[in-house]
Amino acid sequence: MRAEIRGAQGVQAGHGGVQYNTWVTGVSGAGVARVAAGPVVAGEIPQEPVAFQPREDLLRALRAGGPGVSVVTALSGLRGVGKTQLAAAFARECAAAGWQLTGWVDARDEATVLAGLAAVAGRLGIAPGADVQDAAAAVRDWLAAGGEACLLVFDNAPDVGAVRRFVPAAGRARVVVTTTGQLAGLGGALVTVGVFSEREGLAFLAERTGLADEAGARVVGEELGWLPLGLAQAGAVIAAQRLPYGVYLERLRAVPVAGYLAAGPGDAYPQGVAEAVLLSLRAAGDEPGHGCRAVMELVSVLSPAGVPRALLSTAAGSGALPGFGGPAGERLVDEAVGRLAGGSLLTFSGDGGSVSAHRLVMRVVRERLAATGGLPAVVTGAARALLDAAEEEDGAWRDPAGVRDLAGQVSALTDCVDGHPGAFSGAVLAGLLEVRLRSVSLLNELADSAHLVISAAEPLAAECERVVGADHPDTLASRHNLAWAYREAGRATEAITLHEKNLADRERVLGADHPRTLQSRNNLALVYREAGRTTEAITLHEKNLADDERLQGADHPDTLIARNNLAVVYRDAGRTAEAITLLEKVLADCERLLGADHPRTLTARNNLARVYLEAGHTAEAITLLEKALAGRERVLGADHPDTLISRHGLGLVYRDAGRTAEAITLLQKALADRERVLGANHPDTKAVRDDLASLTT
Repeated sequence: MRAEIRGAQGVQAGHGGVQYNTWVTGVSGAGVARVAAGPVVAGEIPQEPVAFQPREDLLRALRAGGPGVSVVTALSGLRGVGKTQLAAAFARECAAAGWQLTGWVDARDEATVLAGLAAVAGRLGIAPGADVQDAAAAVRDWLAAGGEACLLVFDNAPDVGAVRRFVPAAGRARVVVTTTGQLAGLGGALVTVGVFSEREGLAFLAERTGLADEAGARVVGEELGWLPLGLAQAGAVIAAQRLPYGVYLERLRAVPVAGYLAAGPGDAYPQGVAEAVLLSLRAAGDEPGHGCRAVMELVSVLSPAGVPRALLSTAAGSGALPGFGGPAGERLVDEAVGRLAGGSLLTFSGDGGSVSAHRLVMRVVRERLAATGGLPAVVTGAARALLDAAEEEDGAWRDPAGVRDLAGQVSALTDCVDGHPGAFSGAVLAGLLEVRLRSVSLLNELADSAHLVISAAEPLAAECERVVGADHPDTLASRHNLAWAYREAGRATEAITLHEKNLADRERVLGADHPRTLQSRNNLALVYREAGRTTEAITLHEKNLADDERLQGADHPDTLIARNNLAVVYRDAGRTAEAITLLEKVLADCERLLGADHPRTLTARNNLARVYLEAGHTAEAITLLEKALAGRERVLGADHPDTLISRHGLGLVYRDAGRTAEAITLLQKALADRERVLGANHPDTKAVRDDLASLTT
């Protein structure tokens, strides 16, 4: 066995960012666990809207696609024609038929695609603990290896190139991509979606409004260009207020929109559609005491992939939704969401756990807010709600999907701000920086997507320096987190350079004894160790342990981390006796302070076992390794990557101790796991196979 440094342990919050002290843990890697039995539905498939028109000719085209790819695109790039609803109808049909997998992935950018595929992997039970790149590849390869009765939808891809590498090259899976972008390069069947035909539009309005006035419906339909999104807004208002078509048309034409809402690329919709959206918003906002407008405005600046209803409840409690506080806040949010869904402004996910709005509706809401000066207040409230949600995260490892969703919400809010340059004061931007810092820190703690963290952390560091200054604690925190991500990505030289600068800056700005300065010193020592600069690492770790004990006490979590990390670098330097003394104390302290099953305690037990082995204390090491394996099976699960590593490692120790039968049993199980996880030809699988062969041949 060998040890490696991993993050996500010993986090400390404050001043707009989370800082990492790291903890030595066992080697881990990507893995595939037991595939879930029975039909699996993964992702936020939209529910069927009111008066849904099945458009059977388009559904038949999707059904006839057969194995491979179908690209659902809008005629002339027009938004609001119902691409997503068409794909969702097909997905609901597949799920109802009991298909093995019905997966739904928001594809607006690489981060959301990876998060969505990681969620699919989680529901399937493949690649537990893997980074998001490996999880996405595991889903693709799993589908390529079979894929019978499997559907994977990539919704709202900017172009097919954004999803090409995630599409299985073989197998019998169905893949559907909805896009208004470029189509070249993906192949497969093409399903082009246009506006409603007059027949479809009239049927929709008649069913939605209950009015038997075909002539009036035709005038409204023509005003809205028969665009399904516009007709949905019109039908909802007409039905809710029991309006004749003529009265609705008068009100529609009176909505003042042309002065500030210009169509953008891909939004070549009739002007009346924006007016219809605003009229729907006005209708919802006119209901006293319901707060629909506040909820809709908050949703408009968050992720188009969907907003968890739990986040809306958090927003009510944080004050981000005025008038929703107190014990009745959650009930009021639910009532507002229900009314907005009834008005076709929001759509529920299949399980009702999140809501989403059409991207065009969101844009209309944001542009109105920008024109009326209300956007900064909504962004400030959203940032506050997201920060409260982030603070509720009790360790990223407990809720990877929640951490990734939070990152998606923060990214969408950042895009909203970037889309309105000059509209926000320094105070608003500083509040957004705080939640961006927290999100990057949680992603770093999750330790499964370093390159995506870097893509968020690099602009964040630059923005912090611009908004709050080079020496501000938030700027130093942003650099610290970026350096951590560089290290996770294997960019050691950049990590060392940035950590050295940050340590010098913190010593100058905060002082040598500040907890953040100690954290910077610790993490610089870690990258020194990884770079083979052992003497420098020992010097820094020794100083850090002495300072932590003096300033924070012997039992502080950071002190335990400092003691653990010094022990590891002592071991690297051949100072085994000193390493054992420190690690024995670390394990005893972890068991006393954290409990026998805490992940950090399991790591400490594993680390001490390794040093015992190097010192020749084989019996003691085996006892610890057996206990560590049992704990990981109990706490992390039998198929977690760390559990698999523990099982393999214990098998090797049994072999070396002459306990051949027990070694064979564990290594046989480890080999079966690795073949299922990584395939028969993966180097890790080969290593296990070679270890087993040394005992059986």
